[in-house]
Amino acid sequence: MKKLSILFLLGIFVFGVETSLAQSKQDKDRAAFIGNTKLLEKKPFDDNAPAAREWNFKWLTDTKDVTITVCSGTLKLIPEKKNKFHSELFLQFNFGMAVFSLQNPDKKDDEVAATVAGLESALRAYEVMVTENKKAQNPAMDELLAKRASNGLASYVETNTCKQDDKKKDEK
Repeated sequence: MKKLSILFLLGIFVFGVETSLAQSKQDKDRAAFIGNTKLLEKKPFDDNAPAAREWNFKWLTDTKDVTITVCSGTLKLIPEKKNKFHSELFLQFNFGMAVFSLQNPDKKDDEVAATVAGLESALRAYEVMVTENKKAQNPAMDELLAKRASNGLASYVETNTCKQDDKKKDEK
């Protein structure tokens, strides 16, 4: 009986350690995602930027920790036309939305706030890109910077959300 109790306690200990290690990895991955997102805002052309984007994208698509919503309304927020770095900025936009949701779990359903946070993240990266490479300049992105400067970004986002997309579909 004593041997059975010891084995039972050992099993509980091992299970506890495994759970703790899994939680620790989850916390580390989450911190790495947030850190990579901040790095990409400040140094979008860093030598490690492509690897950071790739890791973030894989983590975001694989994790159950956070969900972001992208639709035709939000796709329009990062202009594609004459935007040399559209892919990088679009990924940054998505990473910024996810970071907002991770850091504000009480606002995870606030689509406008998450979208604004994602757009802010992309705009910070864009500003650095333009400083480092004039070919990154894009008139539509500059318009977004102007909207941000005049505190009009949130109202602009409100007209380009997935909920607005759904309303437009319902009206047809």
